[in-house]
Parts: sequence; C-alpha cells; structure tokens
Amino acid sequence: MTEQNRAGRSAPARQLAVGACVLGALVLLGALLGLVWWQLAPRAEGTALGDGQVFTGTTEDVFAGEGYFVVMTALAGLAAGYAAYMVQFSLARRRLQDLRLVVLVTGFLGSVAGALLTWRVGVALDGGAHAAVAAAEPGAAVVTGLHLDAIAFLVAWPFVFVLQYGLLDAVSLVRRDLPGVPPRTPEPEADEGSAERAPEDGAEPSARPAPGAPVAVEHDRSGPEGSEH
Repeated sequence: MTEQNRAGRSAPARQLAVGACVLGALVLLGALLGLVWWQLAPRAEGTALGDGQVFTGTTEDVFAGEGYFVVMTALAGLAAGYAAYMVQFSLARRRLQDLRLVVLVTGFLGSVAGALLTWRVGVALDGGAHAAVAAAEPGAAVVTGLHLDAIAFLVAWPFVFVLQYGLLDAVSLVRRDLPGVPPRTPEPEADEGSAERAPEDGAEPSARPAPGAPVAVEHDRSGPEGSEH
C-alpha cells in the first residue's frame, strides 16, 4: 500500500520533470539555431534611402534570409518531434506511465519559444548591419541585416513538430503498442460443448439399461380376466 502511494505521488513529479527537460532542450536548440542562422544566411545588398530604409530590388538574396529561417526551423521541428516521441516512448514503457500529452504540450510550447529565440538571436547578432543601415547617407551602398518580414514563418517549427509527433502516435495506435498503456488481455471463452450441464437439485439422473440386458415390456390387460373361449 505504501509503494502504491509513493508511485501515485511520484507520477506527477515525473511528468513535470520530463516536461521541463523537453521545454529546456527546445529553448536551448532555438538559441543555437539563431547563431547558425546568423552564420549561414546570405545578406542582400541595396541602396540606402535614409531613415533606415533600403532599396534592394527583387534579387534572390532579399528572400534568402527568410528562406533559410523557414527551412532550418522546419527541420528542427521534424527532428525534435521524432526525438521527443521516441524518448517519451522508452520512458513510458520503462515506468508504465503515459507521457504523450505532457511531452506534446511542452514540446509545442518549446517549439514556439525556440522559433522566437532563433529569430531574435539572429537579428540581435546582426545588430551591426542594422546600425550601419540606419546611419548610412541616402544613395550609399549598404548590406542589409537579418530580418523577418512575414512573422507567419514563426509557425513552421511548432507546426512540423506537432505533425511529426502526431504521425508517430498514429503509427503506435495502429500497431496497438501505445507507450505507457498496458495491452488488453483477451478473456478466455468458455467451451460450451466440453462442459455438461449438472443435474438440477433433487433430480436423479435417469438410469440407462446396460447393453444386452432384457427390457421388460408391459402387456395391455384391458380385457376381462379368466374369460372362457
């Protein structure tokens, strides 16, 4: 009884610990991706218009920075969704505790935070380029810094994470090996033909004659006894 109480108290604590680890790992990954985005993304060249405005035209480098951001965060969501599900799968099987919902919620929140950190860290590291554009005279050639014109690109990471996580959970549901959920054992069916019904209370079983024994036959004596011919 004491062990059951300890297990019941440790289950929420274990869920909080797993959720905190998932959230912290994704936040750290977002900060690292911001550094990678700052290192790899190309910058567009343009002409300063004054007041921090730049004319860049329609070159590929104008959209390359945002494209790098979308691809990197989508790949991060794919890898994070797979890793998070497989880790909770092994933990749930070992502890016989369902951790799918906890990891899904904290993974989604961590993906949102990671995407925001990737954006803000990359832009902050490129602060020198933004300062140069703001201080440039009109007509001067400048190199633009990292930026996101479409904030909707931030949903790539959490969307891909939830999609990957849900697909893996659907595979487990089809295979009937959901983590932390014990499989159902089928109940044995009673064989009706093998068991004979017991006689009712007070009823004696009918006696069967042995094979070869003579069978007594009663004659019909309906006529008058001693009738003379």
